[in-house]
Amino acid sequence: MTTRYSPSAKTFYPFDIDYPNGVPDDVMEVPLSNFHAAMARPVGATFDFVKGKLKITKAPAIAFRDIASAHLDAARTTRDAILNRLAGIGFAAMADGDADTVQAIAAARTWLLDITTCPTVAAAQDIEALQAAVNAEYARIAATLSGEARRAFDDAAGMALAPAASTQ
Repeated sequence: MTTRYSPSAKTFYPFDIDYPNGVPDDVMEVPLSNFHAAMARPVGATFDFVKGKLKITKAPAIAFRDIASAHLDAARTTRDAILNRLAGIGFAAMADGDADTVQAIAAARTWLLDITTCPTVAAAQDIEALQAAVNAEYARIAATLSGEARRAFDDAAGMALAPAASTQ
């Protein structure tokens, strides 16, 4: 069985439909199997007829920078939640006169502000490496903190961190 296809209209014209205005002049007869193959093509793929033969072209790959941008936006959102928690913890530590905690939180906040541009994250060339680099940075920064400040990462980022090293 066959159907019709117009390259100029990029549309199939089945024989069983009456077209009051006719069909385009460039309509050509193609196997019905071509129609089914074109309709079953993968999402994002395109099709065309080249010298009367169906050609399906794969969808273009999504550029890493586009994928990375979305992941880094999510990392910034998580970072902001951690920063907010750390600010509250830092103010409480300041009120308690805990200078060590205040200093550690100030350093952690600086590193967090740079998390999306630090060298290990900037060097990532694929999404797996990017995710690993961001997670490693969160873990590295959290490891510099103790107690409730570490829990800010667990609460805001959903990270299950290893317990802080004992200083005894």
